[in-house]
Amino acid sequence: MPVAVNPRSQDAVYRAIGPGGVILIGEGNRGRVKVLLEDERRKVSRVAPGAHVEFIYVTGDQDATKLQDLSKALYKMKKNLNRAEISVVAKRLESLGMNIPIPKGIDPTKLGKMRRG
Repeated sequence: MPVAVNPRSQDAVYRAIGPGGVILIGEGNRGRVKVLLEDERRKVSRVAPGAHVEFIYVTGDQDATKLQDLSKALYKMKKNLNRAEISVVAKRLESLGMNIPIPKGIDPTKLGKMRRG
């Protein structure tokens, strides 16, 4: 489940917590995802100030991580947190919750046919 989404461009940010720290995975165009990743990094550092935050880009770029290599990249990360710290950081980040806004307006799929007077 993504923690941040740009609905117009469908860019998404996912969060993983493990021995490598808090890993934010950005999916989409690197320029647009960078803004979402920085916003999420600020939220994480506010809730868990001592946690190490790392970015992984899953985009169409040459220097980005491919989706099939993502788990390998996560395992190769340097160990920054032990088991006790991981659980503390995970509990703190649960308090952030999902603040994805509900779209405003009429749902076009629920509309019946238009009736005129």
